[in-house]
Amino acid sequence: MRLSYSNYRTYLNCPRLYYNQVNKVPSDVKDSEYHSLYGRLIESFFEKHVNCYSKRDELIPESQIREIMRREWDYMLDNAYVDWSEPWVKLGSNELFEQVIEDILKNLEAFDFWNQCTSEVSYKIDLKKSGDSLTGRMDFIRNTGSSIEILDGKGTTKMDKNVDIEQLYFYALLYLLRHGKLPNKVGFLYYRYQLIKYVDINLDIITKFKNKLAIVKRAISQDKVFTPKPMLSKHCKWCKWRFQCDAFSAKKEVYASRKKNKINEKTDGQVIDLSI
Repeated sequence: MRLSYSNYRTYLNCPRLYYNQVNKVPSDVKDSEYHSLYGRLIESFFEKHVNCYSKRDELIPESQIREIMRREWDYMLDNAYVDWSEPWVKLGSNELFEQVIEDILKNLEAFDFWNQCTSEVSYKIDLKKSGDSLTGRMDFIRNTGSSIEILDGKGTTKMDKNVDIEQLYFYALLYLLRHGKLPNKVGFLYYRYQLIKYVDINLDIITKFKNKLAIVKRAISQDKVFTPKPMLSKHCKWCKWRFQCDAFSAKKEVYASRKKNKINEKTDGQVIDLSI
């Protein structure tokens, strides 16, 4: 079994979703990829910048950045499904592209360590005892000469809300298993804010996470499926198998019933005539 951080987190959120993904269960739902476009586009630039452009002595002019990213953007849009008419779409195609260009320039100005980094570094750790493997791809590993930092780039607009500290624990564990020591620092790089927020790690924290990971890995190998709690989480709302899921239907019924009860409590059970 190959276990990535995404596999681990997906299983914890919903084992049914995990098994659907692993077994490639077909789905009729095709959700818009709008929310992932910003992150994918800006990360594609910094992968190229770190592994190629930053090694040059001269800075890349904005005109060249635009040319490179326009080709990338056009290719991305040709191969992604996006419904630009959906109510949560705040920026159109050109506006989103300009936002990415603006944030690329701001991050290039804010940080001067790009030539110390390697981007999209893949790790595969084979576990001899179980025969399983842990895999991960890190956005940035920064080597200053005296310290090692692992940074995960984030395109989220809400710091701390849409990130998971355990993702950094997982990367730190991979680094420990490969190199026999922990990185000096791990953190999230927020592209929209030109800000790095570091997370505390030590051997005790990573050992506890390793033990938790082992329990989850064992549960997956034993095909254990727990019943999700009766609540409408964001994982259910955006799951492409939601209309094939009995648990999701049950959750919707529970949610609708609770909402109806709250309305009845507020109105004292009376029927209110809303006609004019």
